[in-house]
Amino acid sequence: MKRFLKFLCMCLVMNMADPVAEAALPTTADLVIVSSTDDKPVAAGQMTKNLAGYDVVFFGEFHDQDVLHALEYDVLKQLYAIHGDKLVLSLEMFEADTQPVLNKYLAGEVSEADFLADSRPWPRYQADYRPMVEFAKTHKLPVLASNVPRFLAAKMAKAGTLENIEAEYRPYLPVKTSAPEGKYKEKFTAYMSKGQGKMQLPPHMVDQVFAAQCLKDDKMAESIFYYLQNNKDKVVYHINGCFHSDGHLGTVERLEALDPSLKVGVITSKDLPADKNYRKTYDDAKKDGEYVVYFPRVEKQEEK
Repeated sequence: MKRFLKFLCMCLVMNMADPVAEAALPTTADLVIVSSTDDKPVAAGQMTKNLAGYDVVFFGEFHDQDVLHALEYDVLKQLYAIHGDKLVLSLEMFEADTQPVLNKYLAGEVSEADFLADSRPWPRYQADYRPMVEFAKTHKLPVLASNVPRFLAAKMAKAGTLENIEAEYRPYLPVKTSAPEGKYKEKFTAYMSKGQGKMQLPPHMVDQVFAAQCLKDDKMAESIFYYLQNNKDKVVYHINGCFHSDGHLGTVERLEALDPSLKVGVITSKDLPADKNYRKTYDDAKKDGEYVVYFPRVEKQEEK
């Protein structure tokens, strides 16, 4: 149980397994991207062009799938070709209290070593997210450290409240947060109980872990919202785990509630069946985003 809670609190609803030994790994050429508007496959470049009129583009990933990181990077470059210096990169993978050191690194005021020492990068940052941060640095694009500090999410998951946190940490919390009943909680509860016998949580713990999930959603949504409030002409490209954005729930739902005028697009990621017949699951998958990226999953070794 303790191991599971630690797993959840570090990054809720994510895959954090180690990469397998070298194999015939998939590339972006192996992906199938389908437009939910007309149910037709499209090239990545066409998808990005079609998203050019959106104020915010969410890419919902599985954190342990290299091919998705490669596509995210391609989409970043393509969005930059369209929007230039209006583009802003936003990442679940950096937390709000690390924004100052992230800004200093982007401005060339601190070394990469100092930046990484002070920013709590995710374990596979170098391979998965560094290319995007370095692209932003090279092209002088802002990067939002959008997430709530993970130790606050961990405290919420464990205690169910943040009433007693120290005053110095309160600025990094969302202005408002809630964990309401409804479709998102139903989905979350089903996920937590889906065939994971030894990982099942008692009901009160599900509520607390869900509250921590919503804390992250609210903080990421507010990070994007307040940035756009102060920078009206910008376009945000946000990367997060797909649970945070699938079906326009989670972070997307919170952002759209903050500003219903925003045009928000979601790219969702789904497993490509071995026979490549994605149509078997497409009717459900298309509900999760404007574009569905089917990828050949690379199974990961379990953490020891």
